[in-house]
Amino acid sequence: MKQNHIYDIIGKYLANEIDEKETEIFKSWLEKSEENAKEFTLHQKAWEATQIHFKSDDSEAVFKNILSKLDDQHELELHQKHISASKKVKQLFLVFAKIAASLLLLVSVLYLFQKFDKLSEPVSLEISTVEKQNLAGQKSKIYLPDGSVVWLNADSKISFPEKFDDEKREIHLTGEAFFNVIKNPDQPFIVKSGKLSTTVLGTAFNVRIFEDEPFMSVALESGKVKVMIEDNDATPVLFLEPGESIKYSKKEGIVLKEKFDREQLLSWKDGIIVFKDADMEEIFNSLAKWYGVEFTIKNKIEEEWTYTGSFDNETLENVLRSISYTQEFTYTINQKNINIQF
Repeated sequence: MKQNHIYDIIGKYLANEIDEKETEIFKSWLEKSEENAKEFTLHQKAWEATQIHFKSDDSEAVFKNILSKLDDQHELELHQKHISASKKVKQLFLVFAKIAASLLLLVSVLYLFQKFDKLSEPVSLEISTVEKQNLAGQKSKIYLPDGSVVWLNADSKISFPEKFDDEKREIHLTGEAFFNVIKNPDQPFIVKSGKLSTTVLGTAFNVRIFEDEPFMSVALESGKVKVMIEDNDATPVLFLEPGESIKYSKKEGIVLKEKFDREQLLSWKDGIIVFKDADMEEIFNSLAKWYGVEFTIKNKIEEEWTYTGSFDNETLENVLRSISYTQEFTYTINQKNINIQF
């Protein structure tokens, strides 16, 4: 990959204008080596340093001021790191560091100045909120400002600041999402979802809370999480180990902590829908969210039944055909409206 190409992608990522293909390239580059991760951190610092008031006619002065500050910072860091080195080697190293810092900053700020070259209004210092929403039938993969990854399920919404503050990384969720969080002991990662507040330092976990469902749940794949439940004096705080989950009844206020079936609970982020002893209501509610459709059910049978099966990126028609073989119903598909006849 050409070096200037990855710099262009970094610029788009920092400006929150990166597309899905470029996101994959960026992630691959970031995870390739520790040096790349450190370099990206410097890009972030340079980018953040440019978020100040400026007008197009004085951009050169702003650039020189930022460059001076960044050079001073690098000189101090390198001086502390190599204090035991000889004076001659130290001086030579600092010269090269200044050159590298200048080039690095140029890449980061060039993209910003190109965006605002024709603007005369100052850039706002206020940190804005980013909101991502999936309609029923949609799923997405989102990269957060710290590099953490979120798989957002259908009919779900997430919001977060475009830049996390120094004390915490706070996310607000409605629906379902799986989080793979970059570890940072000094900056806890908090997911607020209804009455649930889940706090981690670095881990992978799933949160599910839909308004039309009677339960809220948190399932931990790796690491450790602390879950706080509002208005629940009996069990206000719980800690989960890998493979454990909690299920909280909204109506009764009862908390159930148990081991969970990873395939059943987490396969959704890989495009696989799994049913295990699922009743009719669970099946059709899940399919409605998954495919973004509405079901009309006629002649509901009194007898309760359950279904077990999994579907890997299958069409809705294939799923309905498979279930109808065992449950003996017919169906008609009219765009987003599905009629089920028992």
